[in-house]
Amino acid sequence: MKNTKLFESSWWLNDAITNEFWCYADKIFSFEELDKIIKIGESGEPGASPLEIAKIGGGKVETSTRACSVSFLNSQSEDAQWIYPRLAGSVINMNDNFFNFDLSRIESLQFTKYESNHSEFYEKHVDSQYKAFSPRKLSFSVILSDPSEYEGGDLLFHLGSTPSVAPRERGKVIFFPSYILHEVTPVTKGTRYSLVGWVSGPPFR
Repeated sequence: MKNTKLFESSWWLNDAITNEFWCYADKIFSFEELDKIIKIGESGEPGASPLEIAKIGGGKVETSTRACSVSFLNSQSEDAQWIYPRLAGSVINMNDNFFNFDLSRIESLQFTKYESNHSEFYEKHVDSQYKAFSPRKLSFSVILSDPSEYEGGDLLFHLGSTPSVAPRERGKVIFFPSYILHEVTPVTKGTRYSLVGWVSGPPFR
């Protein structure tokens, strides 16, 4: 499916590209700010929790399904607080123009590090939590790494017989409904960094 540029109007906050199921925006963060996010995510407190092996539902480490390291950014810390309103503004803008979901809050932002020494990856999954009081509705991923710094590590959306590949350019922020099946393919060279967020709201009706 080809992406289609939707606008050039000055009232948009960010340049954005969309297809039928997902969209992305540019220029939410400068490269210097992306470097700062990586530093916060890797260094831990006070800006983030310590980097640790990622878990899946139920708090289990299952490296056959998901192999990467994560930390969570502290929205109350001066070091990381500035990131949340920047993304919140973009979430509102993109949701108003593409998804129109009833949203209420951004969960703790997850800094994610995929390394090639173990070909780290995340198998096909969805982010939705249907039994939650406030289920995840909209997911987003900020591409922190330059694509020249790693190989593999594609974000794929499984919407039919052929996966749709998300952009790899540094600084892109990809938005998609949390119920879409997606994966991150194994990183075969270098290190891939991303900042992942989930936006929740009242249950769908």
